[in-house]
Amino acid sequence: MPGIPVPDRNGWKQRLGRVLVTGLCLAALGLPQAARAAAPVSPDHPVEQAAMTAMAAAVCAGSYHPENSREIRYLEDYGWTMTPYTLKDGDTEVNFTLARKQGLLRGKNWTVLAFRGSATRDDWKLNMKMKAVPYPEGSNARKNQDGEEKGPAVHEGFLRYARAALSRPLDVDGDGREETLAAYLKEHPQEKMVLTGHSLGGAGATLAGEELVRQGVDKNRIPVITFGAPAVGNRDFARRYGSKIDLLRVVTTLDPVAGALQTVTRSGYQQFGEKKEYALSGKYTDYQHPISYYLDLAVQDYYRQRDQAEKDGLWAPVPLERRKGEGPLAALAVLCLDNGADTRFSPDLGQFLLDEYRGALPRYVVLDYRHTAGSDLPAFQEELRQKARKAGADVLVIAQVERQRLGQTDKWSILLGQEVVGLQPGGVHSVTAGSTRVRFEQGVVQSLLSLWEDQKKELKKALPETRDQEPLWIFLREEGTWDENH
Repeated sequence: MPGIPVPDRNGWKQRLGRVLVTGLCLAALGLPQAARAAAPVSPDHPVEQAAMTAMAAAVCAGSYHPENSREIRYLEDYGWTMTPYTLKDGDTEVNFTLARKQGLLRGKNWTVLAFRGSATRDDWKLNMKMKAVPYPEGSNARKNQDGEEKGPAVHEGFLRYARAALSRPLDVDGDGREETLAAYLKEHPQEKMVLTGHSLGGAGATLAGEELVRQGVDKNRIPVITFGAPAVGNRDFARRYGSKIDLLRVVTTLDPVAGALQTVTRSGYQQFGEKKEYALSGKYTDYQHPISYYLDLAVQDYYRQRDQAEKDGLWAPVPLERRKGEGPLAALAVLCLDNGADTRFSPDLGQFLLDEYRGALPRYVVLDYRHTAGSDLPAFQEELRQKARKAGADVLVIAQVERQRLGQTDKWSILLGQEVVGLQPGGVHSVTAGSTRVRFEQGVVQSLLSLWEDQKKELKKALPETRDQEPLWIFLREEGTWDENH
């Protein structure tokens, strides 16, 4: 049997470097906590909120380049239908993506509508229409001695953006009928739609929520999640209308956009809604607004919330093996090296991969999950081989993910290698690897998504029985049991 190139770190790199980079993402916990945990009963539970927030961040990230987005391809691979739209209403152009998964989740059909952030000159023209206009039209508004609007008023450009999106009939569920969102939601009580957006898109999502509620849609059916969004209205608007929508407003510590209008105008803009702040050091990045950071932090927060729920006995873990079913039994080892990288603001990549493999392998036994902040792993390839045989496995799958510094700079890349070894004479043997650079427009999660896409294809070639069960972070699954006594 060919040796497993795990113990010799340099040999592993050299071997992978000779392999054609052809290619195997998200969500997981460490080895002691299994990933297929039960979906919570309460919609307000921190784990459920974190899962919904991570999903929203992924669709927001994909909305910037929906025609060639790793996030869109990833979600489509798990059965989500992703439909991008570009709508024009006069000189206002709106871009958003509808993400929909067929099948009921807790008695509801779920759709995610993600408004794209600023990406074009026209988007910035809308941003610059900062005049606060009365809301709704015809209401009395006046200025005080400081020039601040009195009476509810909202950002003119953001209101145009939201109304342009809501004015166009859409085929939300693929039945061939086009309806406005308000009409569709009122006629389909089993539907629930998450409105989300980053930056300008978050402002559009907020006012779209307000408009839909004004048109008779129950706010509990259209939760709003925004990332780095500016304020949309003045103090009187926040006071009168802020509680009319279910808004979760996600920001980073030093994102300048959330407070921009309060600083540059005299219209009295004010934020509202539930605020969730992700701690992000200015030493890690001096520009904290890109959606890539929000995606990394949202997925990391999901892990933390679920980990805490498991520790508290609120989240039911699953076994570290699944032997029932058809297909070969795979023994799995996931190895992670950080090489001294700053990992405080991104998910644990080893945990990340562990869930992906457990969702892909038809039957599995997790042999090992090793994580080190350093650069070396101990030699234990023979130990893995013996454990795999003892477990009765047909194949051994080893995944190694590593952060690598680029020269002497503070820039990093991520390497993902995979080896599939048949444990019977003449069994399959496949080695693949790839690497990509992490940058502000492609964060840690996005980088790993790109690499996993290729490696998963190779895994399917080696093990045709590979399945596509989505990891829990994507959305709210209804598996297992939830301890309602807590």
